[in-house]
Amino acid sequence: MFTSVVQAQTDQEVTESRLKGVEFLKSQQKEDGSWEYEGHPVGITALCTMALLENGIPVNDPVIRKGREFVLKESDKLKSTYDLALAILLLSRVGDREDKVQIRRFAARLIAGQTTTGGWTYSCPLASASSLNNPRARPKLGTSPGDNSCTQFAVLGLWTASRSNINIDNSMIGVARRFVETQNEDGGWPYAMPKDDKAEPSRNSMTLAGLFCLTVARAAKIRSLQEEQEKEGESRASDQKEGETLVSDPIFAKGLEMAGKYAAGINASSARYFLWSTERVGVLLGLEKLGDTDWFSRGASALIKTQKEDGSWENSRGKLADTSFAILFLRKANLGSDISRMLNGEPEKKFQIYTQAKKPEFEKLEDAVTAAKAGDLIRVNGDGPFRIPHVEIDKDLTIEAGFGYSPVFVYTRGRNKLGLRARPERDPNVRHILRVSKGTLALEGIAFEFDPPEVGKEIPWAAIVVNGGNLKMLNCTISEQNDKGMAAIQFLKPTDSSITNCFFVGGRAAIEIEGTGKQTVLVDGSVLFSRKIFSILKSSGASAGGDINLNISHSTIQGEDVFDFERFVKNIHVKSDHTAYKVDNLGLSMLSLKSSKENRSFEGDGNVYDVDKWLGMSGKADPGVTDIKSWSRFWGNTDDDSLEETISFVQRRPNNSFNHRYKPEDWELSEDSKVAARQYDLGVKSFNVGAGLGFSRFRSSILYNEWKQKQVAEAK
Repeated sequence: MFTSVVQAQTDQEVTESRLKGVEFLKSQQKEDGSWEYEGHPVGITALCTMALLENGIPVNDPVIRKGREFVLKESDKLKSTYDLALAILLLSRVGDREDKVQIRRFAARLIAGQTTTGGWTYSCPLASASSLNNPRARPKLGTSPGDNSCTQFAVLGLWTASRSNINIDNSMIGVARRFVETQNEDGGWPYAMPKDDKAEPSRNSMTLAGLFCLTVARAAKIRSLQEEQEKEGESRASDQKEGETLVSDPIFAKGLEMAGKYAAGINASSARYFLWSTERVGVLLGLEKLGDTDWFSRGASALIKTQKEDGSWENSRGKLADTSFAILFLRKANLGSDISRMLNGEPEKKFQIYTQAKKPEFEKLEDAVTAAKAGDLIRVNGDGPFRIPHVEIDKDLTIEAGFGYSPVFVYTRGRNKLGLRARPERDPNVRHILRVSKGTLALEGIAFEFDPPEVGKEIPWAAIVVNGGNLKMLNCTISEQNDKGMAAIQFLKPTDSSITNCFFVGGRAAIEIEGTGKQTVLVDGSVLFSRKIFSILKSSGASAGGDINLNISHSTIQGEDVFDFERFVKNIHVKSDHTAYKVDNLGLSMLSLKSSKENRSFEGDGNVYDVDKWLGMSGKADPGVTDIKSWSRFWGNTDDDSLEETISFVQRRPNNSFNHRYKPEDWELSEDSKVAARQYDLGVKSFNVGAGLGFSRFRSSILYNEWKQKQVAEAK
């Protein structure tokens, strides 16, 4: 079991190895969208498709779309435990609303397939989804002992399905009992349960399977208790972290010790299935080492060493499964990222400077910001809502949601610079939640609910103000519902900022930009629902300023006016691709001169417009621009491949009806929309949008790593 140390690998070598594996899997897909593996056509197709998704192939890529379609086409009589579990993983990862029906059906079959021993065999009965709400309608449980390999796949599938409001509590009670009662003396677990009181020897992959199943069972129990506490109005916080109690549990601790011994033996001949099992437990528990072994470094080195020229890995059953397991390992794909919070509990002090040596924690955000150094990361380990008194950011800083948390920041009046209670009706410096005056502020997974107090007069509120420096927002939500007329974001000085996967609801404007000089604002994969979307303001200084670049991509926009530009601001350039516009006025105040492109430009690609009035100056329509053809012609035929169609979303949200409870998926294209067939290349991918669940999904994908790398590169 123990071998010499494997040579460590570089990040570049890991990336190159992953990409070679990706290209191999893509090359093996058949015309019907499947991959071939005897006895498990759906399972292997789901596994390969999911491995490609986790390694950066976008959900709208034909290889992903064809893989999903094959899984759905072959699902009616699907009974294999492996196939059912993997199909749930894939469909959940794709995130299509329509697939929830299938996920429930597959979950019902898995639940019905559990035996009285708490485990699963290779096959499950064809139970109906209705049995989820009526346990008496399920088939009688079988008595077969099952095996721990099938069981860990079923547990992974059920945990994933539980995110779609499927109750798995009873199933997990049986799982916990199974692994508690069948642990071997050495701390490991075998493939099969003991026969005639004679235990099989422990196996490396099955020991990791046992740890994984016990972790999920514990997380399910914690979630159930939390839900009961919330119903009774109790706090979810606890004095002791559940992760610590799990790791210190004698059975779990003994299994973890054995896993460390197995990790020390990772070498070039280690099964890729074992490595994948190791990776899931290591990432799930946040363990960089198992025992004294850096399991990822050893595993990655072993995989890189054994990868074939064609990019594959192989065992006696072929190349597809092993290649999928290998690139999932190298990706460090966390297929259970929402468990970590349940295991670790909620700390008393919620704001942690994660990048400092002692990881200090603070009760207030403003104290953490003051203690942070340039380049630090503040992690918010709590939901809140947190009352934030107009905090100033004057250095490079990242503020992100802790794993499993959905922090909400709300406005409160604090103190002004003199230490007196803030008077927002008089002091423009206290009309926001956050203000950036210097450096780059990166926000990840934070929700801002901006309902300022009544102060007797109209005030130009803004949730976030950028008065110097840059803003990088990822999966944030900004909303209002008391209709005080906020701007979600104000850019008052030259900036290079980006808004990615965000969700803005309400206010006088989604984004306001003062024409003070060269500025670039990117909006990507976001839903913007406001009165005005992009409002360009004349500079408050002596110069009219200008040279503003707005880049909009794969977004969904609803409101009264999209491009509301001050006519005296010079040089405003707009690029828009694959964005859905459902608006009253597209650019009724877009021009600086009547019927002239002077100081303005627009480039479009693959957009869809549901527009009443198209273009004009100072609120007056240009009679020569009345449809998509004349719009494109006006801008020099730069938007010829876009469409003019009626757009309908799954939820009808009238303009100016703003609410904190709205969700990004409300803006998915409805089935009866004329452009519904373009849902994969038009507008947002709602399952990756906004704080909370959207951020959790995006964070667990390879796209998050790419976003991080881009920020680092831009900073350099």
